[in-house]
Amino acid sequence: MSFNLADPCLWCIEQNTPAGVHDILGPVYVPCPVCLGRCQLCEGEGIFPADFVCLPCLRQKLAAVGLAPIMCAHCSGVVDLIPTDTAPEVIPHGHH
Repeated sequence: MSFNLADPCLWCIEQNTPAGVHDILGPVYVPCPVCLGRCQLCEGEGIFPADFVCLPCLRQKLAAVGLAPIMCAHCSGVVDLIPTDTAPEVIPHGHH
């Protein structure tokens, strides 16, 4: 078996490509630009945390440290984190 290191889908996992480790969100993915193309709205800037499959869980974890995610309205990727004025009480919502 041989690999073409120039293949842009070499690290594609179910149409997602690992994009490194974000200092707050941890490991993140981006949509594979070859399989899905770049988001027209955020221009491919949206990232997807690998450790979260539940948006309320992500929002609650960020709220606990006084942050809120700004999400792309088209691809739903996180494009920015903004500080909140307060760190609200976080109420967990069961296991998935």
